[in-house]
Amino acid sequence: MSSPHLKVIAGLTYPEQSQVFSRWLLPVYQSSFRWTGNRADAEDATTLAFKSSVGRVRLPEIVSTVDGCVEEATLEAASIHWSERYGVDRLRCCEIYAYEAALSGRPALTLAGLVDGLSAEMRLVIVLRFLRRRPLSAIAAQLGVPPRSANAHLFTALSGVAERMGLVASPGRANQADQVAAFVEGLIGRRRPPRFEAEPPAWAAMLAATHLQAAVAGNNLPRAQFVRWLEEALKTGGSERHVTRLRIWTA
Repeated sequence: MSSPHLKVIAGLTYPEQSQVFSRWLLPVYQSSFRWTGNRADAEDATTLAFKSSVGRVRLPEIVSTVDGCVEEATLEAASIHWSERYGVDRLRCCEIYAYEAALSGRPALTLAGLVDGLSAEMRLVIVLRFLRRRPLSAIAAQLGVPPRSANAHLFTALSGVAERMGLVASPGRANQADQVAAFVEGLIGRRRPPRFEAEPPAWAAMLAATHLQAAVAGNNLPRAQFVRWLEEALKTGGSERHVTRLRIWTA
């Protein structure tokens, strides 16, 4: 999750919370967005990560100690999002930690990198859905396939991306293709997507979708209003609850 340009000299300390916030706000939010795919859930996860990390350290503290705490809290918040809102087993959420560890010190994959190696049809489905925001019915027509098979084609393409990311050993069953398609519709529409109990193949496809959505230019930048709210909340230790109560929603 760390970016090379954020590296500081080992042994320095953070004397005050504002320095931690200034350094880590963007990396934490962008990581949260990669793992949730939408602004509302990314804001919830970012808030949870900062409030959790603030409660774990006392300043002044060594930079490496604080950085490690913030990184851990960010990945923990992403895991909580998936386990509490989509019923994903916490052991499976360890894949989030493994993926971020492999990414350490390198920038997140671009959209081109995420679709690299996929078939031409899979790449077309991804580009039309996430970049051009075409409805699945139009994508099916362009592919020359029945409209009823559009959800399955999207699921297959997302499973291919997930496999390239190392999140699954092979493309999963498309028995939750309709729910995954509704999830993507929420991401594309820039709203909080529907909740449901996600089986492992569906979860892998959904993670591919969140990373694709985050890779579209401009999607993973936080709102100025949210930045101001969170900064003030951390300063005052306010009790206002920003994070939506974690729960499973039915599709």
